[in-house]
Amino acid sequence: MAAVRRHFCPIFPTHGISRIWCWRAWRSGQAAAIRHNLPMFARMLLVWLVVMNLGVLAWWALHRPLLAESGAQVDPSIPRLELLQASGDIARAQPQVPGQAQLQALQPQVDVTASTAQGESSVCASFGPFAEASQANAAAASLRGIGAKVKLRQAPGSHRGYNVQLPPLASAAEANAMAARLRAAGFNDLVVIKQGEQQNGIALGRFGSEENARRHQTALRAKGFRAQLLPNTSGSRFWLDAEAPAGFNAAAQRRAINAPGVQNIRCS
Repeated sequence: MAAVRRHFCPIFPTHGISRIWCWRAWRSGQAAAIRHNLPMFARMLLVWLVVMNLGVLAWWALHRPLLAESGAQVDPSIPRLELLQASGDIARAQPQVPGQAQLQALQPQVDVTASTAQGESSVCASFGPFAEASQANAAAASLRGIGAKVKLRQAPGSHRGYNVQLPPLASAAEANAMAARLRAAGFNDLVVIKQGEQQNGIALGRFGSEENARRHQTALRAKGFRAQLLPNTSGSRFWLDAEAPAGFNAAAQRRAINAPGVQNIRCS
């Protein structure tokens, strides 16, 4: 507004009564403009009210009434729900509970023969290995006492290197004399066998590889000794293959017969 006043009163002096008169004239001009435009503002307001009323009337005339019922389509084949008015209708509407005989008839029939056959299936296990046949026979007798069928099975021993030795001599005196000759020839690592199948023989060393064993055998034969090369195998092992009725506890029976181990096997 200050800028407008400076633009309206540039020709008047800046001090005194003339400047005050300029401001009053400017204000009186603004009031006259407002009084001149007031009828125009009234006409615009009237037109706006008329337009609003016409819009409301048009909406009431053109809008669709609300549907009394939902427009969802219902399948006519689906029965409608009906309320039961009397207790007699309720009693008639209750479903009938099948009797005990009908329930038994609805239950699936169980194959008794198959269950019995499954319950009578055998249990098979293998106990061992036993180092001695006498131990295996004693354990087999215990298993047979509880109704098990037992078969004794012998497994060959495993290979564990090579032995170099002299064959058994006629007597212990000859074996000791041969041992003295071997020591004199420089072969001090020897043992005279006192019992067993090789009694009165002389063991001259055990080797893990065949090459080392043959090298030692060659050295002995070079000195005039008839050394032999024999594979070293562990003794045979004995197993008990048992077939027992259902309910047989193989782990408990292993402890009862003092078996080194037990394995489940397929029944033949």
